[in-house]
Amino acid sequence: MTTTLNQIATWTNDLAIAVKALGDQGYDHNLDQLADAESYRARRSILSIATRIKTHLAEPTDFVQQLATQIQLLACLRWLGEFQVLACIPLTGTISMKDVADLAVVPESQLRRVIRMTATVGFLREPSVGQIAHTPLSASFVTNLSFLDATMFLAETSAPAALHMATSTLRNEPQEELGDSAYSIAFKSSQSFESACAERTRLQRQWSAYRRCVGDFEDHLPGILGRLNWRSLGNACIVDVSAQSTEAATTLAENHTSLQFMVQLVASGTADDDIRNTSSIPEYVHPRVVVQSRSPAAPQTVKDGAVYILRLPPLTASSAAHITAELHAHLPVLRDNLSATLLLAPPILPEPGSVEAERETMARLSDLSRLQLCNQPAFELDVLVEMIQSVRDASGGLVVVTKLRSCDNATAALAVRYQACGGIVERREGYVEEQTA
Repeated sequence: MTTTLNQIATWTNDLAIAVKALGDQGYDHNLDQLADAESYRARRSILSIATRIKTHLAEPTDFVQQLATQIQLLACLRWLGEFQVLACIPLTGTISMKDVADLAVVPESQLRRVIRMTATVGFLREPSVGQIAHTPLSASFVTNLSFLDATMFLAETSAPAALHMATSTLRNEPQEELGDSAYSIAFKSSQSFESACAERTRLQRQWSAYRRCVGDFEDHLPGILGRLNWRSLGNACIVDVSAQSTEAATTLAENHTSLQFMVQLVASGTADDDIRNTSSIPEYVHPRVVVQSRSPAAPQTVKDGAVYILRLPPLTASSAAHITAELHAHLPVLRDNLSATLLLAPPILPEPGSVEAERETMARLSDLSRLQLCNQPAFELDVLVEMIQSVRDASGGLVVVTKLRSCDNATAALAVRYQACGGIVERREGYVEEQTA
């Protein structure tokens, strides 16, 4: 008990420091200030410390009550979204509950219950009996509809799928990737989540909004690419494999004017997408950024690449079978050019204890969401390394030479090379060393 109290005392001191830092930034609960980097870091620190204290002090009944509260809050937010109640409330000033009930065509008694529930966590408020007003939090769901889209996805799609995870496990064989997903079981549909997103614009929009809110594994790759020592490669060719757009290559080309880039967009079946992506490239880097179409796991035809950046499309390309197929597709070019490197960046889970608890929680959340929606979870690092090392031919095989880490110390990509039988591969060399300047 003494150890626990000492730890809480330390956190309390850290909390006071973080609160002072936030106050020094002039923070006054204006959500617009969250864009300020210093205010954002101080606020995240306060929330993280408060969560740790709460976790250590909570008893089982507190835990159950918290779960019950979150469920009811989610139900209330879905109710508000379903009847477009938030849009009926002016961003400034107040409005009577009766007027809102009439505008939304909902029972006033139920509206009162819902609003008084969400008000307990600062979402809407009742400044006087029978009057409703926005808070900064609830107003943001009106001025930025992506927050509402994310919440509706959580209530309508993610939560139902999550609650059918146990049924999915019972139905499927162990380690089976192509069995019934929790999503397909929850909605009694043979259509996959990926297909549903492709056909339903609203679902795709909500899914994108949800991913932006909770964070996702792909978000770290652009930052990592920006920190690598590309200057050491001279005028080498960089191949962006299975790219969704030309954005990353364009950014690198603007910053490193000697490099050449080949962007291999995922084949879409039409030429229109290639034209649209090419037109988005600034004219002054266009000669150094070439766009072509490539089918997933097709043999790599660019033989002279110094670096192959294998980014994986969300959901569908994160299966073990697909990654193994891509590794085999690149093995010949890596074998013929032992200095060439493949940057593999699938969704990778942080090793336990390697990052802050909040970061690991968000990573585990994204991982389970992928598992429940489409049976495509992220990879544990040791499993991914073993998978890479299993790709071999008669002369040698692939090995991991470097782990590339995000700014919060999570492994976000692996540098892979070919090692001949009995050969030695340099573990840290050239561009894979992160710049310190």
